Amino acid sequence: MAKYKHIIFDLDGTLLDTIPDLLFNLNRTFKELGLPGGFNSEEMASFIGSGKDEQIRRALKARWLKESHFADVNALLTKYYAQNTDSYTKVFPGVNETLEALKKAGVKLYVATNKPENVAKDVVKRFFGEDTFLIVRGDKGDGIIKPNPKFLGSVTKAIEDPLDTILFVGDSHVDFLSAKNAGMNAAIVPHGYDKNVLLLSDKGLHFLKNFKDILLLEGK
Repeated sequence: MAKYKHIIFDLDGTLLDTIPDLLFNLNRTFKELGLPGGFNSEEMASFIGSGKDEQIRRALKARWLKESHFADVNALLTKYYAQNTDSYTKVFPGVNETLEALKKAGVKLYVATNKPENVAKDVVKRFFGEDTFLIVRGDKGDGIIKPNPKFLGSVTKAIEDPLDTILFVGDSHVDFLSAKNAGMNAAIVPHGYDKNVLLLSDKGLHFLKNFKDILLLEGK
């Protein structure tokens, strides 16, 4: 059973397969604004991980569109982001069972995601209920997002135990940097969107063969 006392999870690509909804919202936004879109899942995977603003900038750049379109895209996408969060989204296999086992073992669970905080809390509530995670931290619009150490720091300041008892679980290079910058170990799930993260090597980094392998990781 897991030896970490606290585990913080990323959301998109880690707990939830959200690309179908994110892709639908992005393509709908571009189409309604008369912009060339038609993005596919692989492109969407390359856009996410650094917050909604960066997602938009990457999408505009992918279609050789000017930054001047940002405001219109952001306004409409924000609307659809809040309206459509669970039409196609699914929980990754093994997640619910693992979370339940961790809770039974007394491990305290948290979410930290660059998704807008109001959307993140709504999504977490819909898929995992209100009592699975102690804290759900999202992008508050204050410029502090992953991998800024203050982002995870805003979660760990509520934890009285030392950092070596805390694990951050994600699926990307940004997630790895977030954990490293905050001074904690990280685990990378096998089903994530960022495949380049699998090339990393660090003494504080675990690569999971299955999501349930979190139960076997040795913290202090």
